Amino acid sequence: MKKIVKIIKTEGLSRSLSITVDKEDYTQKYNSSLVNYTSNSNISGFRKGKAPRNVIITKYGKNIHTDTLGFLINKSLAEVLAEKNLDPASPHQINIIQEGSSVLDLQYNVEFEIYPEFTLKNIEEISIDEPDVNISTEDVMDVITNIQRQHIKWDEKTDKSSKGDKIIIDYKALIDAVPSDDLSRDNFTFIIGEEVKGDESTVNLFNSFYKHCINQEKDAEISFDFTMPSSYADHKIAGKKVTYNIKIKQIFSGIMPTLNKDFYAKLGLPNSSDDEFKQSVNEQMQIELNNRIKQNMIASINDKLLGEITFDTPKYLLDDEVKNIRSQYEGMMRELDDKTAIELNTIALKRVRLNIIYRKIAEINKITASDQDALSYVSQSNDPKKDEILSRLREDNNLANQIKHKIIEDGIINLLISRCKKSKVKMQFNEIVN
Repeated sequence: MKKIVKIIKTEGLSRSLSITVDKEDYTQKYNSSLVNYTSNSNISGFRKGKAPRNVIITKYGKNIHTDTLGFLINKSLAEVLAEKNLDPASPHQINIIQEGSSVLDLQYNVEFEIYPEFTLKNIEEISIDEPDVNISTEDVMDVITNIQRQHIKWDEKTDKSSKGDKIIIDYKALIDAVPSDDLSRDNFTFIIGEEVKGDESTVNLFNSFYKHCINQEKDAEISFDFTMPSSYADHKIAGKKVTYNIKIKQIFSGIMPTLNKDFYAKLGLPNSSDDEFKQSVNEQMQIELNNRIKQNMIASINDKLLGEITFDTPKYLLDDEVKNIRSQYEGMMRELDDKTAIELNTIALKRVRLNIIYRKIAEINKITASDQDALSYVSQSNDPKKDEILSRLREDNNLANQIKHKIIEDGIINLLISRCKKSKVKMQFNEIVN
């Protein structure tokens, strides 16, 4: 294809090109398309494929012209990108300056962003800690106890509440003597003394509930004050004193299930002995532990890669990721304040930069995935819906691309973990799995 290429703008990752395609290429493609239209058109008064050229042009000329322009733009642009070693990171914005014809060259401008060029850190030079964990008998029994707790039988009681009891309360919150619906709840359920995970204010608030609701009877009414931390997400409430008025509606004592064959059968392990049940729990713990260790290691590697590799980030990719993250956040009916917006932008930037680094690693190490790889991946999975997925896979390109992306990502992660320097660090099971 005869063409002339001029660089209009090179600014950061932005590129703007002017591409001119010779009129001879237009004429050749137009005539080729005209022949195809003629051969496949059914026009009244003529046998299929026998309509005169002028009749076909009258009826389909605009379509042929449009098809020709599209073909020439796509082909010429692909050639230019390959010749100039340009790797677009954003969709192409095409602006046709002059439509081609048998007597006029096709001329168009194109704008896009490219992926950044950077030097990839030598993977063998990355040093991380590798957790060294042995699952103890105590760890196994702790997990078994948690399993038992998940199957506690709760019986309502009439005497005073104690640690480990489940209670149901209504509580009303007042700020400056004004009721706050946002901080009030009906039928709030919790277990007195249960470990709470979350930020400091959440933990402190639950501990206050525990403190004031223990040794209380049904229908008891309690009031206490709680000061919100100055760092509280809702700036209108941050640092304010909140008065909580509580009414205890119900109190339940729990009966832990006995470790026996009936209990094991409920868990899907019929006829198991105590030792067999413990062994089964141990095996599941080992699987979870291995997964968490792998997650921790790749997180450490990712931090090293992000911290030691610098490059400009394509604006299009970043804006698109910010949009996706914000949409997910707002879909969970959460309020997007300024502080949260900054946090989400930071997460988006990290994701985009890491994806760019991973892309480079895959390219250098020739980590790829074919359609057959995707089929094999699903076939070998334990997904109960794999037959349905396999059926969809053959027709759904988006699904196929998602699975191929997962295969490539797994390959990158395994490569990184296998090649980096690892130092064993003794840790406890509950430090990794919590």
